[in-house]
Formats: sequence, C-alpha cells, structure tokens
Amino acid sequence: MHDAMNKAQKATQYLIDSAAEIAAAKADLTKAENMLRVVKAMAMKHSDEKSAAAQEREAYASQQYLSAVNELALVAGEYEKLRALREAAKQQIEFWRSLNANQRAAERGYGSAA
Repeated sequence: MHDAMNKAQKATQYLIDSAAEIAAAKADLTKAENMLRVVKAMAMKHSDEKSAAAQEREAYASQQYLSAVNELALVAGEYEKLRALREAAKQQIEFWRSLNANQRAAERGYGSAA
C-alpha cells in the first residue's frame, strides 16, 4: 500500500511538473500543422505553373513541404509521447484511489458476509 502511495505521489508531481512541457509541445504541434498550409501556399505562389492543380502538385512535391511534413511528424510524436506519459500518471493515481477505497471499505467491513 505504501509503495502505491509513493507511486501516486510521484505521478501527481509528474503531472504538475510536465504541465508546461506538454503545453509547449501542443503549441509546437499547432504551429507545425499550420506551417504545412503556409509552406504549401508559399510554394504555390512561387510556382510558374498556371493552374491551381499544377501549382498544388508542385507545392506538395517541394522540399520545403517535405521538411514541413517531417517536422509535423516529429512534433506530433513528441506531443503524443508526453500525452501518453501523463495519461499513465493519471492511471497510476486512479489505481491508488481504488486501492484506498477498497482498503477503507475493508476496514469498515463492507462486502463481508458477516
């Protein structure tokens, strides 16, 4: 029981300590998602093609767009890692709560056949 409490305390502290980090990761993700549109628009603007479809095709094939996609994948992976770690910490706390509730119920004699 004491080990579970220590883990719950560490999980709670992790949630507190990682709040700014996940917020920054979410900001990076939002920026990277929006940069895809910016890069596409800039590539289309600088294209010598006349039709929008040809400009778009050229934009998607550009090195700048590929770099933006790779950056998006990188920041999305980092954000998801942080989100998953925070979810695991929340589950650790929930486990401790359940353990505590069961312990209190046992001490009161709930659920016994007596």
